[in-house]
Amino acid sequence: MAKKKHTAKRSTKAGKRRPSTKRVAAKGKGGAFQGLPPSASQQELSPAVQSTQGVIEPLPAAVSNAPLEGRTDARLQGVSSMRADAIVIPAPVPITPTVYPDSPQGTITVQNHITINIQSAEFSRFDKNLEALIGELLGSNEISGEARDQLVCELWAGREIIGAPKPQRDLIDLLLVRPLKWLIENSGSAMVSKLAGDALVRLIKMLH
Repeated sequence: MAKKKHTAKRSTKAGKRRPSTKRVAAKGKGGAFQGLPPSASQQELSPAVQSTQGVIEPLPAAVSNAPLEGRTDARLQGVSSMRADAIVIPAPVPITPTVYPDSPQGTITVQNHITINIQSAEFSRFDKNLEALIGELLGSNEISGEARDQLVCELWAGREIIGAPKPQRDLIDLLLVRPLKWLIENSGSAMVSKLAGDALVRLIKMLH
């Protein structure tokens, strides 16, 4: 009788054992990925949510059989691609402000300034050349309104700076040399490019 009770007790414990959980494999060309089958609560979820609950879905056959080069996961095809245009930003140029005197009769101090004879024939030719260039820009449709207006304002500002008693070389480079170089290469107008080139040649002669 004692032996029978022991056997019955062992059979009762065996009946309470949890069933073994089988693993499922999602096979692809690159190998098998082990994962657990979805639970009852996960089966009620949508496939998109189930993919975040530990269930690994196999790739479509068309994707898994595709060559590695140029392969794209089909689940990522719905994501729109983003494109960023590269814009090269020039390095900042330090500009030292003018040091004005303590009294109205004192002299000013301008770092890296140059001396230009505004009464010379070369300056007169440059001035007329620049005025013709600005007039051509104002009547041209090759450059957008914003870029055209910015160029015109910078060229006029450079013209005023170069006529000062002590014009700073860095300001001349920023307000005259760089805009003129840009117009020579990117204006889209033969007349604008020629006028900008002539003005730059005359400006370089005065700077040296």
